[in-house]
Amino acid sequence: MEKTENLFPADPSVLSDRSAIVKTTYKGEFWKPCPGTTKGYWCCGYQILTPSTGCGMYCRYCILQAYFPYQCQVMYENFHDMEKEVKEKMASTKMDVIRFGTGEFGDSLYSENYMGVACKTAELLRPYKNVILELKTKSNNIEPLKKIRSPQQVIIGFSMNTPEMIRIMEENTASLEQRLEAARKCEEMGFFVAFHFDPMFVYDGWESEYREVVKRILDTVRDYRKIAWVSMGGFRTMPRLKQILKEKNSHLPLFSGELIYGEDGKLRYFRPLRVDMYKAMDDEFRICSSEIPLYMCMESPEIWKESKMISRIPNGLPKYLDNRAKVMLNISQ
Repeated sequence: MEKTENLFPADPSVLSDRSAIVKTTYKGEFWKPCPGTTKGYWCCGYQILTPSTGCGMYCRYCILQAYFPYQCQVMYENFHDMEKEVKEKMASTKMDVIRFGTGEFGDSLYSENYMGVACKTAELLRPYKNVILELKTKSNNIEPLKKIRSPQQVIIGFSMNTPEMIRIMEENTASLEQRLEAARKCEEMGFFVAFHFDPMFVYDGWESEYREVVKRILDTVRDYRKIAWVSMGGFRTMPRLKQILKEKNSHLPLFSGELIYGEDGKLRYFRPLRVDMYKAMDDEFRICSSEIPLYMCMESPEIWKESKMISRIPNGLPKYLDNRAKVMLNISQ
């Protein structure tokens, strides 16, 4: 992200308050490709829109605390500039289908009652029949979504974890039960839903507990065709996060196990552990339905092969998800 105009209040207590919402003007590009690294890992080809940043909840592993010099939420007042940019780029793009998301630099729905930018973004993209928008969240704040006029063009993506990891790692977020109930209501409202197991953690009992979450998802969603996709990613992070958490004396248990440096410079679990995680999840989903699109976020070709998930993406990961988006949008392939 480029720098914003220096309109932030000087009071450090505001800048460090995750619940605070500060308004400012953004001078950079609102629409960018996913910043996923290309250093040995496969990216899904996602497109990011950023009408706001930050999150009022707090996950111990949140990379935003290392990415931004402030912890408050930021709402960009110049939404009209994002509208102009989107219209200009859509007029010249050669992409036949576009998967947009707003959850890369903050939670898409947590402060929607105040900001309203998720609904405004959905309305901005509504005229483009080759566009699908995903709003990612760890909240259950779905009431404002009733304003969206074309729910069939919108995916509500819920970040998922086990109850134990939500308790330890995800402070002030919705419980697993609340997220599942919100997903059920979103399906009833006509939205597609998605589920993102990212990050996943290795701990005593991890496999049975993650498998149980999968079972609960599949018991909640009534029509599996309304599941846009499911993603997975083992815990990985910039090394700087460890130092930030050490200063707060809160780096355990995140960094209590052995991690290695990946080709992208991030700390990751050992390869065999990641393979075990993905194979278990793939197996659990296939028990119920082999048709639910399942993919790994920022993983290497070797992991795709060793987890036996490479067969899912014969034409590559971006094409796999683009084809799924076309099905949801009723676009001929």
